Amino acid sequence: MLQRWHTRHLPTDPAEVLGPDVKGKTFIVTGPTSGIGTTTAETLARAGARVVLACRTVKRGQALIDSWNSTQSEPLRCEAMHLDLDSLDSVRTFASAFLAKGEPLHCLLNNAGVFDMSGAFNRTKDGHESHYGTNFLAPALLSLLLMPSLKLAGTASAPARVVFVCSKLHQFCRRLPLDDLGFERRSYGARAAYAQSKLAEIQFTRELERRLGVMDGEDGSVRGDATVRCVTVHPGNIVTGVVRTLPYVVQVAYKIIMSRVLLTPSEGARASLYAATRGEALTGTGRAPYFTSECVAKSPSPPALDDEAAAKLWDATLATLGLPKDFKP
Repeated sequence: MLQRWHTRHLPTDPAEVLGPDVKGKTFIVTGPTSGIGTTTAETLARAGARVVLACRTVKRGQALIDSWNSTQSEPLRCEAMHLDLDSLDSVRTFASAFLAKGEPLHCLLNNAGVFDMSGAFNRTKDGHESHYGTNFLAPALLSLLLMPSLKLAGTASAPARVVFVCSKLHQFCRRLPLDDLGFERRSYGARAAYAQSKLAEIQFTRELERRLGVMDGEDGSVRGDATVRCVTVHPGNIVTGVVRTLPYVVQVAYKIIMSRVLLTPSEGARASLYAATRGEALTGTGRAPYFTSECVAKSPSPPALDDEAAAKLWDATLATLGLPKDFKP
């Protein structure tokens, strides 16, 4: 209810949140054809970055690019590539296609995600519970597979970044039941499924950073000279299409009432852009920092900081993704 008040210090224009050295860098944005993703991709592109729109429907991505270019004197450096996070094979195909370009990747923005508020239980094409598979497993695999391109771009003084657009709702999951992530032995709930996928994102980024050589310092800073860093972001509670599976009257009420309280996609994109481009996002904020919609680093829930649980999740994730136990990012 108070998020607009808490973010009042931020500029209205998300472009004003950008770091100073975006021009010429390469960014991949998943879920770029709606909501926060659209604002994120457009803002980066208009700032001179090369932006790859990783989208399920390439035609929609290209239509966006054409629309942006219609107001430009020179074409933006954008490209739409197919990526369906409902399929791990699609993730592998996308990663292979990008790696084949031999280009450095300065930031992967794992923005796409699902939250089925209707409460229906669904599976991905690979048979995983849809929230866990789409929100966590697919972007985790994408992050690992694109590591060569990220390392090609990053340096110890200016690391490349992997940004996960997370959620404050990770707090509703107190532990990840690694033996029942698909809800075979417990009652299914959409909020519970969404929350566990978001807790997994934070634990995964912390373990990934550890394996990349990033260690927590006693003063809250980090030690190590990793060339790739990870950041998670809670962009705020946003007016999105999450209610599209609910009755029409509920959708209308949501748009009329909640639009007065929730942030717009443009306002929500500020935290993503801050985490992806600002040097301050990696300074004095600890391992795999977690940012809120205020663009302020805060501590996530205690379970998110459980390093033992994160290590177990890492092992389970590699096994699920078919990666070797000794896989090194």
